[in-house]
Amino acid sequence: MNDIEIIYFTEGHENDQLIEKLKRGGLNISSADFRTSADVKYSPGCIVVFDVKSVGPFKLLENISSIKWMEDNIKLILADPGSITGESQHAASVSNFDFIERPVETRSFALLLEKTLLVEKYRRMMDLISKESSSRIEVFEHLLNIKNFDESDVEAEKSMFVKILDFEKRLMQEQLNLNESIRNIALFRKHEFLAMKDRIKAEEMLGDLRRKELMDANNIISAQEGLIDFSSRQLHEAKKIIDAREHVEELSRAEAMELHEEIKRLEKINAGLEDKVLKLTKENDDLKKKR
Repeated sequence: MNDIEIIYFTEGHENDQLIEKLKRGGLNISSADFRTSADVKYSPGCIVVFDVKSVGPFKLLENISSIKWMEDNIKLILADPGSITGESQHAASVSNFDFIERPVETRSFALLLEKTLLVEKYRRMMDLISKESSSRIEVFEHLLNIKNFDESDVEAEKSMFVKILDFEKRLMQEQLNLNESIRNIALFRKHEFLAMKDRIKAEEMLGDLRRKELMDANNIISAQEGLIDFSSRQLHEAKKIIDAREHVEELSRAEAMELHEEIKRLEKINAGLEDKVLKLTKENDDLKKKR
């Protein structure tokens, strides 16, 4: 498939990474500036890709319609969604083109290019068969109509057989190339399938890890909720103890005040009793003096 070239027209270096990925996939691809597309060096039957954002797709078709060497080439034009609605007067004058909406996924785009290359390969083989068929029929007719087997006829017959064998050889080589193209696509898809399996496995492992992290987070949240609940109960108990202490202190203050009042009352009674005792003592002394 390397005998079919892909020319990738861009307007800068922003597509270099995509082009390198396509090259690593085994595609014979080269980049070029779309402003020099009319003068770029090309190989017959190459596939053309336009990845240009500054120029609309229909304006690109107008430019392509004036480039003689692109008339029969397959042309793929990358376009933003919504930019390919409507009609263009230049679309009817350009053949073998198709629009591809952005953004393009590398693997899908590579497969599309592989299929396009395979179609171009098959078309070349059919063209070869078509061009050679008439000459083969004439050769067979001439062989069947040979009447005089002189030396010149033998040489002509040998030359015709050589041409037939050469054509069969070329046809077989084209078939081998086509089979090789199909095999390369199968290998590419196999690699993509294996890579997809690895990605799925990695995503499953990541999903398991996320589920485990989620379960751990739920356990942590449950533990925190239990701690918060325990702390709430402890706080409630502490509040009850503080309320009880305050209540006891209030009672103690009330009892102390009552006791203080009782002491004051008893002090008053005691003072009255002292006065009476002094009075009685004085009266008793006076009685003793009178005697």
